[in-house]
Amino acid sequence: MNKNPSVNGIDDSADRSISNHRSPSPAPPDATEPSSIAEQVSVAPRPINVPALQRMVALQHQGPLPWVQLRNAVYNNIVFRKMVGRIAPEAANGGLVRVYDRDGAIFGTGLLNTQSQIALRMLCHNTQSVDEEFLPTRLQNAVELRHQTLQLAKIATAYRIVHAEGDGLPGLIVDRLGDYAVVELFALAMYLRRDRIAQTLLRLLNLKEVLIRADEKIQNAEGFRLENAFGPAGRHANLDAPTRLSTIITENTLRFQVDLTNGHKTGFFCDQRDNRLALTHFCHNAHVLDVCCYTGGFGIYAAKLGQASNVTAVDLDEESLALARRNANLNQIAPAVYQMVHADAFAYLRQMKQNIRSYDVLVLDPPKLVPTRLDFAEGRQKYFDLNKLALALVRPGGLLLTCSCSGLVDIAEFTSIIRGAARSAQRRVQILNQTGPGMDHPVATDYLEGSYLKCLWCRVF
Repeated sequence: MNKNPSVNGIDDSADRSISNHRSPSPAPPDATEPSSIAEQVSVAPRPINVPALQRMVALQHQGPLPWVQLRNAVYNNIVFRKMVGRIAPEAANGGLVRVYDRDGAIFGTGLLNTQSQIALRMLCHNTQSVDEEFLPTRLQNAVELRHQTLQLAKIATAYRIVHAEGDGLPGLIVDRLGDYAVVELFALAMYLRRDRIAQTLLRLLNLKEVLIRADEKIQNAEGFRLENAFGPAGRHANLDAPTRLSTIITENTLRFQVDLTNGHKTGFFCDQRDNRLALTHFCHNAHVLDVCCYTGGFGIYAAKLGQASNVTAVDLDEESLALARRNANLNQIAPAVYQMVHADAFAYLRQMKQNIRSYDVLVLDPPKLVPTRLDFAEGRQKYFDLNKLALALVRPGGLLLTCSCSGLVDIAEFTSIIRGAARSAQRRVQILNQTGPGMDHPVATDYLEGSYLKCLWCRVF
């Protein structure tokens, strides 16, 4: 999960001999990376690359929306700045535009931002008419999926309401957390529509309040600034406020306190809900180690629903551990059963190896170790080293649940990492299953990169 940095760095004591090291799978550059494109696309149409523009036909544009013409068109939700050829003078950043390919055929409708490396976020790849009503319509469709189709309210008061491209709302994440909704903005277009987003969520979900967040790197890349004050529909989460807003949510009969204003991401990782429940089937009378535990999700499930003999939860963030302790108390788990350790994951796993400790079940759910393509080699090595250390601590016949939330590490690459780590640790591994997030995190066919969470269920000998 993309949580606090529970791991400090590469394990220098680990064997660096990685077998079958494949090159990274092709992936688009990250929106937060600095652009390597010399030319900058202007709102006003101007030549960017004369030979490329000469290959673009003149448009026969009709309709109320401004136009954008691409010099290269790829069937994907994201169109990068280098792929844009010409832009109508009246087009505005954050606004809707009709998009054409270089042959003059309609490519679809998208949201424009020439300030960002991602110049277009596509809303559709067809000729259908799109106007500002796309926002409340798609928000309502997203709510209907969670409430009517998945009926998540029967098992939890916390779940994802909007999963960006997966719900046809690129640049927007919304988690429902009890009577609150926490919104994460990743695009200028959604920032400009934040008031309507909040108003619509309040109407559809009968909430107390909507909180709006945006990572500083995203704000810089997209060209907007999120202030702490907000309008009547919702308010911005003040990450520097001395007082915090929190709530208690339920999930599969368990209770968790969520820090709405200062917690990582939206405050709670709804994507692991199904995996947390599935883990309990392996935990009866087991000795469990939960590494990078954050606020205690996996370990509390193991102790309460799985009836583990004992659980050790490890994290580097003291505030997360304090919240994990409160969550254990909320679920009436005895301190002798649920113990916490403030430590770096690498250092703790090395120490347990030296102490000849072993566990029946080990959960490894680190933060995003490959945030950008530039970090791929280092992040891959961290995954390798961390899993090699973890494999050494699992008793023969025990379970390792290992996770990666790095979207740039696909399932084939992650499996290859575990294969190499098992070989280096001299352990035999059976992969029993591979899972991802719950169905409230859908993936769009025009943005398969939205499939980010990978969990391998490994039996170790």
